[in-house]
Amino acid sequence: MENREKNYWGYRIDVKNQDFFFKELQQGRLRQGWGYAENQKLPETKDSGARKNLSMYHNVKKGDMLLIPRLPDWGSVAIVEATDDWDDKEKGYKFEIDDEKKDYGHIFPAKYIGCFNRHGKDVSGNIQSTLKARNRFWNISRFSEDIEKIMGNLEGNRESTSVIENIKNIVSEQVKSHFDLKGFSEKVIDEYNRKFTASQWEEVIKNILEKIYPGYEIERIGGSKEEKHGTDILVTISGLSNLEKYNIAMQVKNYNDVISDNNIDNIIKQINKAEEYVWENNGKLIDKILVITSAKKEENPKLIKKCKKENIKVIFSEELKKLILRSIIESIDLKEIFDEMLQE
Repeated sequence: MENREKNYWGYRIDVKNQDFFFKELQQGRLRQGWGYAENQKLPETKDSGARKNLSMYHNVKKGDMLLIPRLPDWGSVAIVEATDDWDDKEKGYKFEIDDEKKDYGHIFPAKYIGCFNRHGKDVSGNIQSTLKARNRFWNISRFSEDIEKIMGNLEGNRESTSVIENIKNIVSEQVKSHFDLKGFSEKVIDEYNRKFTASQWEEVIKNILEKIYPGYEIERIGGSKEEKHGTDILVTISGLSNLEKYNIAMQVKNYNDVISDNNIDNIIKQINKAEEYVWENNGKLIDKILVITSAKKEENPKLIKKCKKENIKVIFSEELKKLILRSIIESIDLKEIFDEMLQE
């Protein structure tokens, strides 16, 4: 058999079942999702989800190395070696749906080598960056030297993370498991909508932006002059010389559901006034942003289309939730909260 160059791959699992995947891997079985029905067996399957696994089926050969983020725990990356060609009809891929999980039928032959902390001292920026990829499977052979260096540091030390690193991993994993980020953000937004009027949302947005961008100058400028500039919030960024100013005009609207054609036209007409207005700080307008506090993106394709034509960016409720969470993280005093909890 002709010698071939060893390849390196990134490979993701369903992180909700880390323990299951790791136990299976320790038995030489690297599983993958979209395998809950017999018609998803590779390579003949016509199922669109299962077919996403064909790339790994055809490309991974014996001796190739795989990095698997979030295995065996949240802060670690498993290093795995393919023990046979994955498309080998006899020794390679098998399809066996797990009796308990009712999924993960795709099984590839692999051996667990060890794991490393994704933020460890010997982990290069290249590896840290590629581990952020959201792909199910991707080629990382261009980082082979970085990976081999990590593997070399594992030699004679299968306990690949220090006690301190393991503490961080355990805490991170438990916070991730027990903190319902989506539910939390939904409740915060619901409370905001319940307690704040349309005009108060301008102050809310200003507060959010101040927490996230402390170096920017952020003003509420609605009022008597709004008829001239059509802006609720003005964000000012200083240039390199500090004499130059760059302005971002923001209009805040507290609309729900589908926004009518008439309202869309009025919004655009209003915020476009910012282009002709001569600002007191003599700043150059570089962006126009419309913030919709409650309406959803998928319900308003007309608004998106018209705003795009006018070079207006739109922030809908989904993106606003993320901004609110970022601002909360920046401002919340976790020490004070935990101190109170410990005293209860």
